[in-house]
Amino acid sequence: MSRHVSKIDAAIPVVRPKAEAGHERWQEGWTHLATCGAARGPSPVANPQGALDYSKRHYTIWHNPRWHRGDLLNPFEFGRELGPDELVDRETELAAAVAAMTGARKLFLIGPRRYGKTSILRAATDRARARKAVVLRYDAEAYPTLEQLAGRLLVDTASALTSTVERAAKAMRDCFASVRPEATYNARESSWSVSLGAASDAGQSSVPLLADVLDGVERAAKKAGRPVAVVIDEFQKVVEDGGVEAEGQIRAAVQRHRHVGYVFAGSKTRLLAEMTGNPNRPFYKLGEVRFVGAVPRPDFAAFLERGFAAGDIPVADGATDAILDAAEEVPYNVQLLAHACWESCRSKATGQRARRGKSEAVTLTPELVLATRNTVALRNDPIYSQLWSSLPPSQQKGLIALIREGGVQLTSTDVARRYKLPVPSMQKGLKALEAKAIVREEQSRGATRLRLEDPLFSAWVELVVPR
Repeated sequence: MSRHVSKIDAAIPVVRPKAEAGHERWQEGWTHLATCGAARGPSPVANPQGALDYSKRHYTIWHNPRWHRGDLLNPFEFGRELGPDELVDRETELAAAVAAMTGARKLFLIGPRRYGKTSILRAATDRARARKAVVLRYDAEAYPTLEQLAGRLLVDTASALTSTVERAAKAMRDCFASVRPEATYNARESSWSVSLGAASDAGQSSVPLLADVLDGVERAAKKAGRPVAVVIDEFQKVVEDGGVEAEGQIRAAVQRHRHVGYVFAGSKTRLLAEMTGNPNRPFYKLGEVRFVGAVPRPDFAAFLERGFAAGDIPVADGATDAILDAAEEVPYNVQLLAHACWESCRSKATGQRARRGKSEAVTLTPELVLATRNTVALRNDPIYSQLWSSLPPSQQKGLIALIREGGVQLTSTDVARRYKLPVPSMQKGLKALEAKAIVREEQSRGATRLRLEDPLFSAWVELVVPR
């Protein structure tokens, strides 16, 4: 074997691509190449030239650093919190959140799901902590009860603002005496568990309990002399059951605080807009209100083009617009579809190289975008089929009308007649779809329309449901 390997090794430099900086393993790959060629391709004994040709092709395709370098990882990310450097045009919202966290201000951050609120909060938290602020961040939906959220906030405050277990225990007693905490420390797991004695009081609801804990956070922050921020995502869960009374109880607490900043974020845009914009509601003028909308189209298009350029993927005219249109400019869906398009182009290019032995890039075209969108939508067929089957006929017709009419004038007589549904039934069906979080109302520039929360569900309906 070594005799044939040396012959192949001597001949291969004729077709060796130019090595790139940072790929010191290029040379040691030649022995592997020859071995692969001899082991998987034609026998170097029976067919030396065939083994040599196979080896050349194998290395050029599968071991070329141009196609295997680290920076060719898919640049489009979804389904996780993005870092500060990965956000697209969110500097204004990010700056407002950091200012609230570090300056003891109040901020309401409102926007639909999948628009990047959680990533903004994560990035703002990182920046605020870099400025020595203590940021206590929670997702209200992760806690079955407000008592559990209040208990976690109490423990985290005491732990973050003290340096020892003994001092944390003292802070709990001193700063949170009104809720009568009973805390236990697990030395093995380095964790606290706490129950709040005030929670068992007759007539004591959970919202006043949380308000009392927030007062304790203010006392602890003042004593520690450090900037502290409380961040609650999906904040509407905290107050929506209690209504205006619960809002008043939270406001009565936080409006007096001068040492704690608050960021209340939520995805129920209509509820939170009413809560913060109605002069008759307690949260009116309590703090700054920021609405998280779509990323400006030119900025998102430029971001997409940079990502595809990093993968050596040419982009045809209209391709990035096709991604933004298909994803309805929802950031999560734009990233998801761009990710799938990137993978499709790269896999097609790899397939071509395997068949032809040539390095030919696959161009991203509007047609490829549409085909990829359809593929991604059909991957979710079991989920979408179950969802569709669960809807009564009036809601199915309302959903089809929303998709095909662009979400406007859906309760007009003409539209209702076109979809063979009485106007009252259309209205009732659309409200039910909104209550199920399948659709949402969007208000912009004085106009109102309904949109699907998941644009890919719209694609599935068009592909699967007969016209």
